[in-house]
Amino acid sequence: MKIILATIFLLMRFLTIDAQKIENINNRKPGKDWENIDIQKIADDSLCTSFLIWIKAGVKHHFHASHTECIYILEGEGLMELGEGEFRVVAGDYVQIPKGTIHSVQANIPMHVLSIQTPQFIVDDRVFVSPIRRPHNE
Repeated sequence: MKIILATIFLLMRFLTIDAQKIENINNRKPGKDWENIDIQKIADDSLCTSFLIWIKAGVKHHFHASHTECIYILEGEGLMELGEGEFRVVAGDYVQIPKGTIHSVQANIPMHVLSIQTPQFIVDDRVFVSPIRRPHNE
């Protein structure tokens, strides 16, 4: 019994070490022929999936049906719509987007962002929608 438990422990330890990932994301570059958005998966496990995203112009209005998205802006700036709000985002900003919340971004300066989706991004749950209609102040 002790041998079986020791074997299981060593196997679990080996798998845990193997699953860890350390990477300098500053070394990543977008693909050669990207027009507006380039997305690269950088890590993935049962609890979350991490992406690097480069945005030249913007991301259309959408929501995630089953994921919370956490975004950290590495470079650039833009105008983000989140739910009923609209605000400027710049490098260094962190935005948490609860699942089901409509959001979009228009880049004023091309953006590079770290996006962490939780739970694991197994299926594409981006649901594109029409822009939110806001009353104009006159």
